[in-house]
Amino acid sequence: MTWFWWVAGIVAAIGLLWVLLWASYRRWLKAVTERASRDSWIVSTPLGRVEYSQRGDGPVVLHFHGGSVGHNGWFFLEHLVRAGYRVLTPDRPGYLGTPIKNGGSPEQQADLAAALLDVLRIDRVAVVGVSAGGPAAIQFAARHPDRTTALVLLSAVSQRTELSEDQLDSPLGRLVMTRRFQNVASFLINRAMHLMPALSMRDFVKTSTTYDPETGKKLIDEVLRDPAQRREVLAMMDAMVPALPRFDGLMNDVRVQQELGELPFSSVRAPALIVGSRDGDIGFANSVNAEEKLPRSELVAVDQFGHLIWWGDPAVRRDFEARIESFLAEHHPR
Repeated sequence: MTWFWWVAGIVAAIGLLWVLLWASYRRWLKAVTERASRDSWIVSTPLGRVEYSQRGDGPVVLHFHGGSVGHNGWFFLEHLVRAGYRVLTPDRPGYLGTPIKNGGSPEQQADLAAALLDVLRIDRVAVVGVSAGGPAAIQFAARHPDRTTALVLLSAVSQRTELSEDQLDSPLGRLVMTRRFQNVASFLINRAMHLMPALSMRDFVKTSTTYDPETGKKLIDEVLRDPAQRREVLAMMDAMVPALPRFDGLMNDVRVQQELGELPFSSVRAPALIVGSRDGDIGFANSVNAEEKLPRSELVAVDQFGHLIWWGDPAVRRDFEARIESFLAEHHPR
């Protein structure tokens, strides 16, 4: 009967481990859900409800956030807050408190942002589009030219772009496509990133850069040795959870990216500054396309952590952020 008690002990241990893990997940989900909207507001506009956050004080920078995050991803523009700007980040439709029924097309996203500005009584803004927020940012500048003083595009989508095999087959890619286990999967990925960031970031090398694994490993080590960059890696992962309230927006971004038609570049009157890199996510071609088609534009090419241009050499980041600040100082002065 010794074997019976041995098996019973193993089953009991597994059961206890499962109970503890589930309790940990429930506590985590409650905490991140509360944190996600702790510093945001929800307002009603003629075009629907919008959740948004704002940081800083000064001339307004309207930030169209990238995929997976929401208004929580504002910290990529923290240098503008320090420089004396107010960064306003609405959740695009399908993210957090902004329903997808408000309109998922880039045109509708742009007009919804304009309706938010009306409610907040903000007349003119500089516009920043990050990643999947690029099409809406370009549409805003084209559809509301009298309200747009300047346009900044950071690793931004500007043309139809298919998903790569690595994106579709990676754990992150599979997470994107599955609604049922969004929060549970994001819990496991989030905890893994906090506990084993070097190992977890290997997936970012595959999906966000064009580097080989060995070069990617060296870059990961460089990023994680820098305390500021390490904090931002974890901040980005925390800005992506809970995942389920972002799922509709993320899937809409995937659809828009793969079906995007020609954007109205010629209708953009504001000057534009574009920053792009060796991007394994959307490709450097998106940055080149925007620079070629926007009438008054300049392209800054950087060699950083692929799509995630903020990570890598801190001096490179300081340089392109200083160029953004100089660009805004000229066209959207404090």
